[in-house]
Amino acid sequence: MSYNSAKSEMRLEYRVPIKSDVEDILTWEYEGIYSFYNNNVSKEKIEFIKSFIDSDNDFSIYNEFNELIGNCSFYYIGEFFCLGVQMRPTITGKGFGTEFVKSIIEFGKEKYNLSYIDLTVAKFNKRAIKVYDKLGFEVVEEFVNTIRGVDYDFIAMRLNFDY
Repeated sequence: MSYNSAKSEMRLEYRVPIKSDVEDILTWEYEGIYSFYNNNVSKEKIEFIKSFIDSDNDFSIYNEFNELIGNCSFYYIGEFFCLGVQMRPTITGKGFGTEFVKSIIEFGKEKYNLSYIDLTVAKFNKRAIKVYDKLGFEVVEEFVNTIRGVDYDFIAMRLNFDY
């Protein structure tokens, strides 16, 4: 399945992940505090990313030059419909985040007929939080989660859609 985001300035295509996408995504390493998001940090994360192949709710995101620039996942946690977002490390922090996430949200709204979307973000990830704030997400909860033996502060955010 592919989807071209026409409403957004970015021309993105959403594809069902294939093996080569996953192999590429597993090599992504981020700098500084963002190394928290490295994809090869644990067996569990590697297996999670491998599960994207042929998934109905995980998508590889390609730009207009047929380059893999990110991925997203749509899933339930209990009764909450959630979004996971990842951007290729070489393009993070360069001002593309708002249009990138906006495109993903538009894709999700159309595919899943959503009235809202939730996400969680590490509290230290000020860049992502700024993007989510700009797009209208609101903080609904703050919590601590232990990951790889370390406690991290997280923020749960929600975007309600006006129809």
